[in-house]
Amino acid sequence: MNGTTLQVTIKGVYLIEKAPGPVPIVLLEDEAKRMMPIYIGISEAISINSALNHEIPPRPMTHDLFVSLITHLGSTIDDILIDELNEGVYYARMIVSMDGKRFELDARPSDCIAIALRCGAPIHIRDSVLSEAVMSKEELQNVAPLESYISG
Repeated sequence: MNGTTLQVTIKGVYLIEKAPGPVPIVLLEDEAKRMMPIYIGISEAISINSALNHEIPPRPMTHDLFVSLITHLGSTIDDILIDELNEGVYYARMIVSMDGKRFELDARPSDCIAIALRCGAPIHIRDSVLSEAVMSKEELQNVAPLESYISG
C-alpha cells in the first residue's frame, strides 16, 4: 500500500460511445480537476446515479441493503480505496470498522462507490492509478449524461 492517495469526488455517471454501443462510466475527479473513468455495468450506473440524486427506491436495492446491514451490525464504512489498475481492471478495497477493529474487503470499485455515496464514506484513489487512467478533454467530449439514456 505504498504511494500517495488522493481523495476524489464523483463527477457523475455518463455514457461513452464504444462499439457496438454506449457504455456506462462513472467519472472520478481529484482536486486538480483530473478526471478518470471507470467502466461499469448498467445496474451499477443506475445505482450510483440514484445515490447522487438522493433518490430513495420504494424497496431497498442491493447497495441499500448492504448499507442497512452494515449499520444494523454496528459497523461503519470508513474509506474506499481504489488502488490498482491491472490490464484495464480496477481493484478497490472497502475499509470497515466493527467492534473496535478495522478490516478491508476486496470489492469492485463500482460497488464501493455506490455504497460510499449512501453512507458518506470518502473515496480515495492511488495517485499512480489516477495518473495512468486520466481522461483528456477531447475524450470527455464523447460522453453524455446517463439521464439522457434513461429518459430518452
